[in-house]
Amino acid sequence: MWKVGMQGEGEGAILLNEGEHVAEIKEVRLVSAEESKSGNPYFFWKLKTESGSIDVRTTLIKGKRWLLKQILLACGIQADEKDPEEKYVFDEKDVMGKKIIINVVNRESSFTGRDGKTVTNTKSEVNRIKLYVVEAKENHDKIPPPPNYVTDYPEEPPF
Repeated sequence: MWKVGMQGEGEGAILLNEGEHVAEIKEVRLVSAEESKSGNPYFFWKLKTESGSIDVRTTLIKGKRWLLKQILLACGIQADEKDPEEKYVFDEKDVMGKKIIINVVNRESSFTGRDGKTVTNTKSEVNRIKLYVVEAKENHDKIPPPPNYVTDYPEEPPF
């Protein structure tokens, strides 16, 4: 009989529907150059949507940090206007639990397996991030409709 502990194990990556999703930031951590397979540091983000979770890596390579900038702006973090290097200063607590809008695309990729055969799989990726805005629906019903000048002012219009 085998007993294999599975605490903390996920079920693997799932394919999300393409398009925009509301996502909540559940985890963020800085992966150092020493830890990274490519030798380049990056931020690892775990985002949770209604359909499932998706992992995002944002590089720290100059000229390729556009997705990191998008996620920070979506979290309300901006560079100091007076800073000539336009540094974005943030900590884990500044982004954890924040809701953002992500755009998901599904991309096919191929590689050669151990047996020499080509393996093709499809993976969900985030290609754009923007601010999540909540509409004030609770007050929407309290806004009176515009006046109907024919029925509300039968004698003479107020203009």
